[in-house]
Amino acid sequence: MKKIYKSLLFAVIACLPFLTSCKDDNDSNPTLSFPANFELNKPEFAVNNVYDLPGANTVNLTTTQPYYGGWPAAVTYAVQVSLDDTNEEGWHELSTTYTSTKINIPATELNAAILDMYRAAHEDADPEGEMPLYVRLRAYLADTGEHYGEVFSNVITLNVLSYDTPSDVTLPTAIFVCGNSIADAWTTWKPLAPVYGREGRFYTMVYNGADGFKWGYKANDWFGYDKITEFDNQVEGLTISTDGDGNIVFSQSGWYVLEFVTKIVGSEVQVKLVVAPGIAGVIGNAVDNASWSGINMTAPASKDGDWTFSDFTGSGELRAYISVPGEDWWRTEFTLYNGELYWRTIDIPNDWATNAGEEYSVTVGAGKTLKINFDRNTGSVE
Repeated sequence: MKKIYKSLLFAVIACLPFLTSCKDDNDSNPTLSFPANFELNKPEFAVNNVYDLPGANTVNLTTTQPYYGGWPAAVTYAVQVSLDDTNEEGWHELSTTYTSTKINIPATELNAAILDMYRAAHEDADPEGEMPLYVRLRAYLADTGEHYGEVFSNVITLNVLSYDTPSDVTLPTAIFVCGNSIADAWTTWKPLAPVYGREGRFYTMVYNGADGFKWGYKANDWFGYDKITEFDNQVEGLTISTDGDGNIVFSQSGWYVLEFVTKIVGSEVQVKLVVAPGIAGVIGNAVDNASWSGINMTAPASKDGDWTFSDFTGSGELRAYISVPGEDWWRTEFTLYNGELYWRTIDIPNDWATNAGEEYSVTVGAGKTLKINFDRNTGSVE
């Protein structure tokens, strides 16, 4: 059938420049023509009902074949969907194509496409409740490339519910790192702090000596480069690669902020590693009574030195933080408790003394120096 179709198509195309003479030879010869549009039928179910996509098997559509001149053309149909039919650039084409005018779209494919489009437009948020979905078909002549004879159908509207189905997979509750330049080389599993109020996000400050490290959800997991779904490298000139042992390797020595951002996609946990310049700061009444704008601490040249801060202009409670891109300072705040860094895990509408207890409150002021060892997560005020 394919060979017959191709021969017929070439014969018709050959006749196009000499259409008059072809008609003279045989008035019954078909003439290839390209239609302006064709009809996609709106399902009866769609009028007063909602497609619960995660609970459905297929979404069934029917169409009429585009009129290409009255001869038996083989046509391929691609399904395109949009959350906004006023934006021509917002159409997303599903990967499955069809050769029949009866089109049964897998509900899982449609649901996944909607989630991807919605999250991209709403900062990874999931849709809530029913919403309109705009659907159209793109048709083209089969075996001639994806655009020859291309024509679009009318747009229909379906009311849909799209959401992630419940899964046994849960977000991690902890992340650790271990490496050649982290505390005791390849022995210390350094725990990351959770970003306050942001489930599945963890951060830390590390020194890297242009060498490698591993990570995990617990000590001795030994996860490496291949377990990271996406790298967000925000350090100019830094290259992130791997080595023969699967370690995550930085090309330059220095202090770095790491943030692991985890999310559940389908039945798996995906992990984005954000790598940013090592910056920590002090904020609050002890440094600025008006703007609370924050002032950076001074970083040591190596992992063995202390981060320091001596620019206290007033007296008050220590409010310090690690600067994590995209996160508010108070989400990555820390204080000192018994000589160790204590990361914020509670709401602090007032101050550490009032909301956590006097033992978590450190008083600083003019003449004082804050010293922090981020390699060991210890600190003092002298």
